[in-house]
Amino acid sequence: MSGTVFDDAYLPMTDPPMLALADDDELHAELVCTWLEHHGFRVMHFPSGDELLSWASAGERHVDAFLLDIDMPGRDGIQSSRELRALGSYARVPTVFVSSTSPRAIVDAAADSGRLEFIRKDGQMFVRLAEWLSENIYSAT
Repeated sequence: MSGTVFDDAYLPMTDPPMLALADDDELHAELVCTWLEHHGFRVMHFPSGDELLSWASAGERHVDAFLLDIDMPGRDGIQSSRELRALGSYARVPTVFVSSTSPRAIVDAAADSGRLEFIRKDGQMFVRLAEWLSENIYSAT
């Protein structure tokens, strides 16, 4: 059956995009993870910025985007974002804050990188998240 559309040579060899989600709200994280996985993403959930940084610092790991809550115990999302960028291999990875915190809280973090954005946890969250993913993940691959 060589040369048919079912031949491995004709199938895309890319993995689904990998996203890292740091959110201490277990119910919200489960909802977001389920939605993202339903839309074809692989998701790693970290219940804190501390755990995300521990994972990221353990060696070079592939991730296509970070989704960070702002208010978390230990390292908050803003501090986590700064420290991830300082690691070098994550400096250009798109980051979005998905939080109920005011978007003004990310003004300083946004000054560090033009690739940071904010999505409020509300009724339009998934619409905005889909748009952000389309612009930052699908257009980059």
